[in-house]
Amino acid sequence: MNDHDEVTKVSEPGSNQEGCYVDWGWLRGREIESVESDLTHWRVRFTDGQTLTIQASLYQGKPFLAFDPYRPRD
Repeated sequence: MNDHDEVTKVSEPGSNQEGCYVDWGWLRGREIESVESDLTHWRVRFTDGQTLTIQASLYQGKPFLAFDPYRPRD
C-alpha cells in the first residue's frame, strides 16, 4: 500500500502497487482537445487521440479515485 504525505498530498509508490500509483509522465507535452463529465467520470481527450478518464466512487464505504490509464500505454 502507498504512503500518503498529508503535507504535499502526494502518494509515493510502496512495495505493493496494486493500482495505487499513478504515472503522470505520459501527460507531459499533450494539449487538451476536450473534456466531458457525467458526475462519476471526468474524461479528457488530447489532440493526439489519447484519453484520460478519472472515476470517482466508493470502495468499502470510502471515497476513491480511479485513473485510466494509471500508467503509460504501451
